[in-house]
Amino acid sequence: MKSWRRHLWWMGLLLLVAAGFSRLRFDAEILDLLPGDQPAVRGLKLYQQHFANARELLISLRTADGDRTQQLAGLVAARLRQETNLIAALSWQPPWMEHPEQAAEIVACLWFNQPPAVFGELTNHLAPDRLKAVLDDTRQVLATSLSPMDLARRSFDPYDLLMVPALTNFSGLSAEQGEAAFASADGSFRVIYVRARSELGNYRECSAWLKSVRKAVESVRTNPNEWAGVTVRYTGRPVFVSEIAASMQRDLSWSVTGTAAIIALLFWLTHRRWLPMLWLLALLAMVLAATIGLGSLLLGALSVVSLGFAAVLLGLAVDYAVVHYQEALSHPRLSISRRAFSGRRSQRLAPFSC
Repeated sequence: MKSWRRHLWWMGLLLLVAAGFSRLRFDAEILDLLPGDQPAVRGLKLYQQHFANARELLISLRTADGDRTQQLAGLVAARLRQETNLIAALSWQPPWMEHPEQAAEIVACLWFNQPPAVFGELTNHLAPDRLKAVLDDTRQVLATSLSPMDLARRSFDPYDLLMVPALTNFSGLSAEQGEAAFASADGSFRVIYVRARSELGNYRECSAWLKSVRKAVESVRTNPNEWAGVTVRYTGRPVFVSEIAASMQRDLSWSVTGTAAIIALLFWLTHRRWLPMLWLLALLAMVLAATIGLGSLLLGALSVVSLGFAAVLLGLAVDYAVVHYQEALSHPRLSISRRAFSGRRSQRLAPFSC
């Protein structure tokens, strides 16, 4: 009867551990490793969630020639845009240079949202009886103006629609000024902004998505002569999360494995026996697995730092295992419960012995 109850207890423990492993999830987010009750940590999380673009990847290309960099960046951008299941949006040059037709929609929206009095001035300015005067004024500006901006703009905008009151400084802007967000002054360094289609909620999704993007970029670099001397780099939140999580996972795996190897080596050097050493390692692995399963069942998500502490606590578990092993060698005929009782009894009697 007692044996049946003991087996039932073990079966219940195994079911709980299995349930914990079914919902096991390791949290490798950097901000989640910090105390969640701190206002600064909560503020950083809100900024990351609502203001920072957590799905944006930056791909940089550097060559010795600006025209060559622009050409290769266009090839990479065209290839990545074919990956519609991975990429939601991509920008490698100012939108008005790649799609100049969109500027008309922006200007129309700005005029439409002007106050009624300002919008009325536009309608009066473009009245049918005044169109000839407007065109004559544009012809006069093109004939006499020495401003490169006027010559470039008024030849494509004869009705002066770009002079929206909301853009009072538009006349001082140039179409090339937006290149500063995408390329260096000489054009030898260029950045491609890529936004993922999925949310990239954890480090595994970041790693898988980044691997697919790298594979797509490498598929363009098939001509060694064309890509000779080209430096391609990746940065952004997906890269940070992927590299940091992979590094932490690798370090913690080596920590646990290294601890177990050192324990096995020290036990072998001390006792010179294989079977107890294998039993010791098996019990340590079982204790570690049971702890992870029960912790996942209670908490849901476990921090990867917890595995580092688990590797440290394995040393304490080894101390108890060595004590039990020494008791087994000292009292080979006693059961585990009797050995424990005799050990406690000897500890109580030790202060009164002479």
